[in-house]
Amino acid sequence: MTDPMRPRHQRRTRRWAGAAALVAVGLLAAACGDDGDVGTKPDLPTEPPALWNPCDALDTAFVEEQFGARTTKEDGTPTAPDCRFVPEEGSGDPVLDANYQLFGGSLDEFWEQMGQGEDADVRQPAVPGADAARIVVAAEEDQLYVTGFVQNGMLFEVVNLVDPAPYDEERAVRGMRAALAALTRHADENGAGEPASTAPSPSS
Repeated sequence: MTDPMRPRHQRRTRRWAGAAALVAVGLLAAACGDDGDVGTKPDLPTEPPALWNPCDALDTAFVEEQFGARTTKEDGTPTAPDCRFVPEEGSGDPVLDANYQLFGGSLDEFWEQMGQGEDADVRQPAVPGADAARIVVAAEEDQLYVTGFVQNGMLFEVVNLVDPAPYDEERAVRGMRAALAALTRHADENGAGEPASTAPSPSS
């Protein structure tokens, strides 16, 4: 329920940050469906891997080091990958999840699919090896929302962090940059985001 006493710009920023995460997930669903409207859908590279999972680049030790959260990793199965880091209920630690989308355009074009709130706190960090990256921050009185986007070729990965108060915004943003860098290194090492015809084979 919207707090009528919350400043309007905070309410708009929070709605946009939530919409960014939801649309990112929606774009992922569209890429996997039959009638998505995000343009031509490139095929997933088959070598390697047949299915991509951002969690292959992240683990609980990384999440604890970067965000100070002791979590359980939920990464789904090889045929139904998932990526969530869930803290113990009532711990007050942040929740982290990640997903991906294959998209043939640029991050600017990907961004236009979501629409950008004029008052959103959008940052453009330099992530070594990545084509482009952005971080959206919405600091509320009760929770901090941080969403990171990173492009590596056709692979777009999205990381969402929700941290209840009291939170450390500077640490959360620093940790998000580290997460985007880890995802980029893993993508580069595996040739992810390249067209299937140019993806490296296991023997290359």
